[in-house]
Amino acid sequence: MGSLILSRLFKRPAALISAVLLLLLYTSMIFAEFLAPYTATASFRGHNYHPPSLVWYSKTLGFRPQVQKRVLVDQITWKYARIKDEYVPVRFFVKGDEYRLFGLIPMSRHLFGTDEPYAIGGTVIDAQREYPVFIFGADHMGRDLFSRILYGSRISLTVGFIGVFISLTLAIIFGGLAGYYGGAVDWFIMRFAEFFILVPGLYMILFLRSVLSSSLNSGQSFILITVILSFVGWPGTARMLRGMIHSIKREDFIVAAQLQGIPSLVIIFRHIIPQISSIIIINIALSIPGFILGETVLSYLGLGIVDPAVSWGALLNKEISTLNNLRSFPWFLIPGLYLLITTLSFNFMGDLLRDVFDPYFREKK
Repeated sequence: MGSLILSRLFKRPAALISAVLLLLLYTSMIFAEFLAPYTATASFRGHNYHPPSLVWYSKTLGFRPQVQKRVLVDQITWKYARIKDEYVPVRFFVKGDEYRLFGLIPMSRHLFGTDEPYAIGGTVIDAQREYPVFIFGADHMGRDLFSRILYGSRISLTVGFIGVFISLTLAIIFGGLAGYYGGAVDWFIMRFAEFFILVPGLYMILFLRSVLSSSLNSGQSFILITVILSFVGWPGTARMLRGMIHSIKREDFIVAAQLQGIPSLVIIFRHIIPQISSIIIINIALSIPGFILGETVLSYLGLGIVDPAVSWGALLNKEISTLNNLRSFPWFLIPGLYLLITTLSFNFMGDLLRDVFDPYFREKK
């Protein structure tokens, strides 16, 4: 099966590009502290709303990554002017803010940065910091947007897997019990699931989040959002699994297992679930974007992750507050671009897995 997936992957450019992008996104999430030049909360005074400053060529330094210095000329509109022939070379593996890689290994080296003192107009602003590199610009507090996106991916990308795991576990348990036992158990579970299906998912999410405590820290908010999304997302999958299990339980090998006196839960998880594992894998790939978007919507509406924690939805909520902000500082849309790329990548991968595992969609060789 692995060779079949690889062969189909290389025949589909969209799926191959999606796989590479997802690998890069999750790798950057894991090594966020090393790849990000600064912490998510590091602020550079005097660089509020600073535009992207990384350039690749100048007469002074030639072809190489470098930062062009700018000076603030209008504090009302936050307009910056380039300083002619003022460039700072970008160095690799520079020493910066201390952190713990994987939460265990103490380190202070970052992939890139500068080694020139943080100064504006010849005046040193912060002797403890070097001149900043803004790949994607800075936010309203002078915080590096690129670093915040990398740190924010830890919430935005993990909420999908954790949410799908919880949701799928509930769907397998309730759908398995309903499909296997039938009768009153089936009727009660399906009526319970239909209650959640009848109420639009977004309205249910907003209602549950708004009635629960708003005085939560970032970790508690993350757990709460994940549980809410999982609780709302399981009924549809449970109904699908219920129908499949209801059909599979009539197969001869299931009847033989029942006659041998094997416990029902063992039959469900050892004999029935493996028969529908391909559908479960497809469901996982297609459901993850929904959970990521759910967290984004909650954070964008101010009901999710808030400072000092950061997620892609929280970045959109904080920075794109008005159309004027969007016109003046278009780099604030970059977290939305990350979100779009992630969602499309999972959808393309889900289509690929569907064609590999589902015989009704399998391509002709």
